[in-house]
This record gives sequence, C-alpha cells and structure tokens, in this order.
Amino acid sequence: MEKNNLTPEESFTIINKAISNFKMNYREGSKSFLLWGWLLTFASFSNFIILKILHNQEAYNLMGLLSLANWALILLIGFIIQFFMLRKMNRDKKVYSYLDGYIKNLWWVTAATFIIATFVCARLEITPPPIMLLIAGLATTTSGLLIKFKPLIFGGISFFVFSIASTLVSFEYIALIVGAAIICGYLIPGYLLKSAKE
Repeated sequence: MEKNNLTPEESFTIINKAISNFKMNYREGSKSFLLWGWLLTFASFSNFIILKILHNQEAYNLMGLLSLANWALILLIGFIIQFFMLRKMNRDKKVYSYLDGYIKNLWWVTAATFIIATFVCARLEITPPPIMLLIAGLATTTSGLLIKFKPLIFGGISFFVFSIASTLVSFEYIALIVGAAIICGYLIPGYLLKSAKE
C-alpha cells in the first residue's frame, strides 16, 4: 500500500476545498436562518402586541399564559416546516462534509439547550429572553467562525449585545429587543449567506 504524503500547500488546498463545499451547503441551508428569522421576528412582535393589549386592559394574570402560547404555537409551526425543509435539503444535497455534521449537531444541541433553559428560567422565575439570546449568540457565532462568514459572526455577536440590552428594559419591551436581535442575528446574515458568492 503506497503512502500518500501531502505537501503543506496540498493539505491547505484540501482544507479550503472542504470549507468551500461546506459554504455551498450552508448557503443552501440559509433557508433555515431565514425561516427561523422570520418566524421568531413575527413571534417577538406579536408577543409585544399581546402584552401591550393585556397591559392596557390590566389583564396581568393572562400575560404569561398568552405569551407562552404565542411562542409555543409559532415554534411548533417552525419545527414542522423545518422538518420537511431538512428532509428535502438532505435528499437534494450533493456534497457532504464533516462540517455539515458538526453544524447540524451544534444546532440540535442548541435546540435542546433552548428547551432546558426555558424550564430552568420558569423554575427560577427568570425572564427567559436574555438567556435565550446568549444561547443563540453562542451557536450563531460558532457557526459563523466555522464557515468563516463574517456577517454570521457579527450576527452572533449582536445576540450578546441584545442579551445585555434586554436586561435594561421593562418586561413588555423585551419582545422588541428580541425582534431586533433576530433581525440582526438571523435575517440579515441569512440573506447575505443566501446571496454569497463562491
């Protein structure tokens, strides 16, 4: 069996090719950022409207329940759409890489962390958005660093900034901060990723 020794230049070329292939796959996967970006932006702004209406009617006891129902419904819709979208993307995918698997696992772990963090926040009576924005920032920044895509890195970092900002406003305005975070962290990088050149 002949041993294949690669020069540093050849190794570098192979690594760059793998990253380039992953960027191509990820550009196709920008649909996920756009899906969640639009759904979560809608959830945030609709949550703000719900809280404002309930606040004006002094129906404070309904705020938590209706806010949770709003988020739960939109997240359920998102997971259903995502399931079928991923099935189609995996069926049509022509190039696979280790980075694909790593990013997929990163976001599955992130989804599980969101669910666990929701229960922890409820148990400790902590407002979830600052924690959720930190988790989103971690996963988004890591994804951007892996594929070396600066808008996604900056989008991830913006989640950290908005996480801090969400602690400085009253409860009903946190939804607006979350909406702005989603626009900066998912939608803008998602559209830039979708239109990125090879």
